[in-house]
Amino acid sequence: MRRSLTDCLPAMTAATRNSLIRTANAAVKQSTPAILLRTPSSAVLAPFQSSLSWSSFSPWASGRFRFFSSLPPHSELAMPALSPTMSQGNIIEWKVTEGQEVAPGDVLAEVETDKATLSWENQDEGFIAKLLVAPGTQAIEVGAPVAILVEDADSVPAFKDYEGAGAGGGSAQSAASAETSAGTKPAEQSNVHIDSRIGPAARHHLQDSGISLSSVHPTGPHHMVTKGDVLAAIAAGGSSSNKPVAAAVAKEQKQPPAAAKEAPAPTPQAAPAPSTAPAHIFANDADAGYTDIPTTQIRRIIAQRLLESKSTIPHLYLSADVELDGIATMREALKSQGVKVSVNDCVIKAVALALADIPAANAKWDSVEEKLVPSPSVDISIAVATEGGLITPIVKNADGKTLSTIASEVRDLAGRARENKLKPEEFQGGSFSISNLGMFGVDQFYAIINPPQACIMAVGGARKVAKMEKGAPSAKTMMTVTLSADNRVYDGEVASKLLEAFAKNMANPYRLLSA
Repeated sequence: MRRSLTDCLPAMTAATRNSLIRTANAAVKQSTPAILLRTPSSAVLAPFQSSLSWSSFSPWASGRFRFFSSLPPHSELAMPALSPTMSQGNIIEWKVTEGQEVAPGDVLAEVETDKATLSWENQDEGFIAKLLVAPGTQAIEVGAPVAILVEDADSVPAFKDYEGAGAGGGSAQSAASAETSAGTKPAEQSNVHIDSRIGPAARHHLQDSGISLSSVHPTGPHHMVTKGDVLAAIAAGGSSSNKPVAAAVAKEQKQPPAAAKEAPAPTPQAAPAPSTAPAHIFANDADAGYTDIPTTQIRRIIAQRLLESKSTIPHLYLSADVELDGIATMREALKSQGVKVSVNDCVIKAVALALADIPAANAKWDSVEEKLVPSPSVDISIAVATEGGLITPIVKNADGKTLSTIASEVRDLAGRARENKLKPEEFQGGSFSISNLGMFGVDQFYAIINPPQACIMAVGGARKVAKMEKGAPSAKTMMTVTLSADNRVYDGEVASKLLEAFAKNMANPYRLLSA
């Protein structure tokens, strides 16, 4: 059986392994990888020649260092998965600079994930030799290299012009990559299949300018041609008529046609430059009548998850009206004692007690095993609106906490959520969600399940209604709540029992005072 040297390293003696590493390091410093590949040291490899294949001897050593290179030993810091569902991330801000020494625990960057903006902490000692992506780069795939780490400061200058394999940013490009794209030859673009589906705005500019679709470099999803791509091709001089080109460019850039004509026209063979930021080109354009606002990573992921939830989860909807007069009386009594609680705090406690009473409702659906999985604790996720999008901090073990403790914890979690200061464990997980729009004057709405959870309660606002009591009309304060439940976990009976238990807790609020 043929084995590489890396397979044998664990079985070597410490002396032999160190000898190999010293030989490799010497080779790097002398920049003679070719000699090593052709004439390995027989003294070092003699004990292993019967079981090694030299053609499989690459890379030399396992781990993070690269030996067969003219560069010093280094490691590539890759975009980490800061949440279990994260597949892409955005570098919001670098907290380190090139040449800076770092230690385990140091914050390298602020990364926007599919959940929130989190701090990326370093795991190793060394020096930052190169930052491969600029702050603001978006849609970087998890695992893509974003920085270079070396062991000593003397190795940093060797990476001054290092570019690496790129970080795969989707919506932001570096200046170097933009120039490379702009300089691509038509022959190199001929192998790119252009999606024939284009929008009306892009088609309109194509017809006005007289350029062909094949001369436009696509930058949209699945090689679709966008309006920005067509305008970039027009600006590059790809039309057959100068007049329509000048008019189209002047119209979009709000410049007079004369100014557009004075611009020097490149040769017709020049490849059109792709638009590096089409989402911002037409911002604040009064003629267009709209402003393009870039979608944040969080909102993009929320949209994907909710679409997936609505498309794949069989939603079951049940509504019920609950009385709030008792809650109002209890809140006034607590306020007189210096304890402030909101209606939402009472809803959280009432739901938690109902889930504890109806264990079948405190469960999730395992889509891999395709089975119901009971949740070990009652953890309530609360929907909080932030500038970046909705986030759901969790009140853990809510059924065992006092109402005042829940109120204090919710205020703290909501405040830190709006400041993007939540820890991952504070918003990942949960067994049940609550979304309250009552403060916005909404009487009733239907929420979308937040997978892998199986249920979410939509809470409407309080309203006065007339009811007959003992043959006489009376005014009651009522609130409508609506369950959106996964019908694979909740059947009608379980959902009805949960609503019934919740309504009883709200109608008898002093139940909520128990720990």
